[in-house]
Amino acid sequence: VLFTGHEPGTIVLVVMYTLSFVIGLVGNIMALRVLTRKRRNRLSGVSATRSLLINLAVCDMMVVCICMPVNLGHQVYNAWVFGDFLCRTVPFVQAVSVAASVLSLAVISLNRYYSVHNPLNARSFFTCRKIFWMICVVWALSSGLCMPLIFMNKSKDLVLLDGKQAITVCMESWPHVKLRQAYNFLLFCALYGFPVLFNLIICFLTGRKLWSTDDKFKECNKCNVAQSVSRLKVRKKIAKMVVALVLLFTLSWLPLYVVDIWIDFNMPNGLGGEEYLDHVEHEWILQGRPFAQWLGLTNSALNPLCYCFVGNLYRSAQKFRKSYREKFS
Repeated sequence: VLFTGHEPGTIVLVVMYTLSFVIGLVGNIMALRVLTRKRRNRLSGVSATRSLLINLAVCDMMVVCICMPVNLGHQVYNAWVFGDFLCRTVPFVQAVSVAASVLSLAVISLNRYYSVHNPLNARSFFTCRKIFWMICVVWALSSGLCMPLIFMNKSKDLVLLDGKQAITVCMESWPHVKLRQAYNFLLFCALYGFPVLFNLIICFLTGRKLWSTDDKFKECNKCNVAQSVSRLKVRKKIAKMVVALVLLFTLSWLPLYVVDIWIDFNMPNGLGGEEYLDHVEHEWILQGRPFAQWLGLTNSALNPLCYCFVGNLYRSAQKFRKSYREKFS
C-alpha cells in the first residue's frame, strides 16, 4: 500500500509535523525580524552573536520549509513522484541545512567563549567581515560533507511482488556497503559527535568563567563595578541561551542517529533473505524511526523558543511590536 494516510501512526505524524511546521515557521520569522532590527549602543560581542543567530535561524528556516514537508510527504505516500533531479537535490539540501545548523551552533559557542575569556581580542577577532567569512566556511564545509549525496541518490523503478506494477523510489545507491557505512559514520562524527562534544566542553568552560567572575564581584562589592556587572548579566543570559541550544540539539538528534547506526550495521543489505527475520523481530525500531526523524527536525522549530525564553529575545520582540504599532497608529 503506497498511501498510508489512513494509518494511525501516519495520522499522528501528520499532526506532529503540522504543529512543528507552524511553530517553526512563525517562530523563525519572528526571530529573524527581531534579530535583523538595528539597535544602537549594542555591545560588539552581542552584535556578533546576533549575526551568528541570524545564520542559525536561516538554517532552521530551510529545515522547516524543506525537510519537514518532504519527509512528511514521503511518510504519507511511499512512492517518489518528483523526478530524478529532485531525488538528488532534496536530500542534499536537507543534509546541508542540518549540517550548517550544527556548525553554526559551534561557531556561536566559540564566539561566546572568546567573549568571556578574552573580550578585547574577541572584538578584534569577531569582526563583521570575519563573521561573514566564518559563515561562508560553515556553508562550504556543510556542502562539501554532503556532496556525495548528490551522486549516490537515484530514482529507481521497483517491480512489486505481483510483477504487474512498478513504483518509483528515491534511494541511496552505493557501490559497496562498507563505503556507505563509512560515509554515514563520518557524517555522525562530523555533524553530531564532535560538534556536540566540542559545544559541551566550550559551554562548560564559558559557564565556569562567568560564575567564577561573579564570585569575584561579590568579594569586591566596594568597587564601582555597576557597568561590569550589567555586562556580566547580559553575557550570562547569552551563555544560558547557548547551553539551551546545545542541549536541545543533543537530545533532539540523538534518537535518530542511534536508530540509523543500528539499521546501518544490522541491516546493511536491506530487508531481503535472512535479514527478514531480523526485520520482523525489530520492527518496532523501523516503525519508530519516522518519529525519531520528526524529533530531530523539530529541533529547528524549538530553537526560537530558546531565543525568547532563555535569551530574553521576547523583550526585544515586545519593543519591536510596540514601535511597529506606534508607526501605524
